[in-house]
Amino acid sequence: MTKKARNGEGSIFEIKDKSGAVTGYAVEVSLGRDSKGRRVRTRRKVKTRREAQELRSRLTVQHLDGRLTIIHAQTVRTYGLEWVRDVKSQQVRASTAYDYEARLRREVFPGLGSVRMIDLGPRHIDAWMASLRRMGKSASTINGARQVLNAMCKHAYRTGILASNPVTATDPVKRQFGDPTQVRPPWSPQEVRALLEAVRDDELDGFLHLMLHTGLRPGEAVGLRWQDVDLFDKRLVVSGTLKEVRAILPSGHGVVRQVRNEPKTSASRRTLTISNALMAAFDRQQMRQSVQRMSAGDDWVESGYVFTTSHGTPYSLSNLRRRYKRFLAAAGLRYIRLHDIRHTVAVMALDGGRVPIEQASQAFGHTRIDTTKQIYAGVVPRYNDEFIEGLSAVLPPAPTPNPPEPGDAHVLDVRA
Repeated sequence: MTKKARNGEGSIFEIKDKSGAVTGYAVEVSLGRDSKGRRVRTRRKVKTRREAQELRSRLTVQHLDGRLTIIHAQTVRTYGLEWVRDVKSQQVRASTAYDYEARLRREVFPGLGSVRMIDLGPRHIDAWMASLRRMGKSASTINGARQVLNAMCKHAYRTGILASNPVTATDPVKRQFGDPTQVRPPWSPQEVRALLEAVRDDELDGFLHLMLHTGLRPGEAVGLRWQDVDLFDKRLVVSGTLKEVRAILPSGHGVVRQVRNEPKTSASRRTLTISNALMAAFDRQQMRQSVQRMSAGDDWVESGYVFTTSHGTPYSLSNLRRRYKRFLAAAGLRYIRLHDIRHTVAVMALDGGRVPIEQASQAFGHTRIDTTKQIYAGVVPRYNDEFIEGLSAVLPPAPTPNPPEPGDAHVLDVRA
């Protein structure tokens, strides 16, 4: 049955099964005629008449604005690539857009890529997440991919491709005990001391001292320039990050280049004091870099970065991670990720009781102190100890039992 519509408004059709029962509705809008005089139409499917009426209104407005095209055949894959490259790349940093596309290719497309956008529903998404779970993917990986899919479907809804966002009708995956994770337990103070002793004669000396004496993010540490370091006043400014930006070509192959970005938030741009130990490490780094400059001769590139290769170019994080792994293995030290060093610093500072969490939050560049509390409140032993001690101080003390009199019947014979 067709709902009669005014000219140019579009039509609503009932969709029936073999028994004649209505199973959904189709909204059809005419886009005019092609070069051969044939009428061109676009159609979308929804479940309820109300959704159909709302969708028809949106499609009609888009048609009048000249924004409506034949898009009902687009799949999750074709639309996803178009969205991340033509839309999202204009709204976020290149590294973020790459991360979105990588998640789509790695987690979303294998399970949902062939589904048409207009057919995508909550059941597809629930089945997809369950499949990823069976494959051993962690909750954080699945939920991260779900967030990208949600952003994509949100845009598809705003542009009239979808009658509603199906992701909002699903629930994120809950993390289970024992879920795989890349996060490693932080180093103990003894492990930190062993590392600082072992790294002194290594090219990673200055970099690891910087990480452990400031808690910088890896991208912030590798992106530090000499112009950001004031050795006279013993201060350094975190003014940006150096990241590897990956772009995926239409062929599926990726290219990598290094890009320096401004801090992501105003809180990330911060000034930190240089400790005496870090000051000495900077001195050693300057000497090491001077030797490299003389050895490289005309091949030296004056990049201005604190940590550079033997030719003066800034270190890439991927190469630095490989060098870091080799160093730990050779020194017989336990491996943790570079980002876990930041967690190590936070736990040591907060658990020592000498650094208030407000100061740690500011030094770490967190926008809100709640972020610091959420990450570290559950892993700093001191907080649990102080809670028990404080609770014991306000609770009534336990009654002291009277010592038993000799010969009492309830005294146990320990010789038994």
